[in-house]
Amino acid sequence: MCSNLEGPVQDATTKIAHRLLGPLAGRRILDLGCAGGIAAVSFARGGATVLAVDSTVEAVEATRLLAEREDVRFEVHHADLAELAFLRADSIDAAYSDGAFAEVPNLARVFRQVHRVLRPGSPLVMLMPHPFSALASVPSDSTPSFDDVARPTILSFTEVFTELIRAGFRVDTLLEPELPAADGRDLGCVVLRARKEGV
Repeated sequence: MCSNLEGPVQDATTKIAHRLLGPLAGRRILDLGCAGGIAAVSFARGGATVLAVDSTVEAVEATRLLAEREDVRFEVHHADLAELAFLRADSIDAAYSDGAFAEVPNLARVFRQVHRVLRPGSPLVMLMPHPFSALASVPSDSTPSFDDVARPTILSFTEVFTELIRAGFRVDTLLEPELPAADGRDLGCVVLRARKEGV
């Protein structure tokens, strides 16, 4: 994940998310793969009605605890990201995900579900590990083979773009932000915004 680290990296990615999502006040924001709830709390503080979803019980509980500790209220659901039947069609103003899509077995189905629940023209903002981020863990004085590099789960751009387009999205923004170093290494990520097309 790109921003589920506290401190400067979290602050930087939260600012990017807020900018790409646009004004939050009065909007329904879906946080897909809410992890520890940091983004959901930030969106709620910005005046959004937040619906946080994660497929793990631990993340759901961590999100609920953080919301309680920070004295903000929003819905938290334990659900598969490809199973959003509890949400009506065209009922969400914006969706956000920080790295959660790398772990889903059926990305096409997730994108179709997100498209179904978003209002026409609404954005999906997603953060993903940069394809070169695995190289950050390699010491600069070595020349490893490709197989020596520890690789996080990284979605291919081909798969992401293909499935977004098939689901009815149009990508309008792609960013490769320079993030502050965390734990002595640079964390690279890719941020993209896709808008729901059609009715």
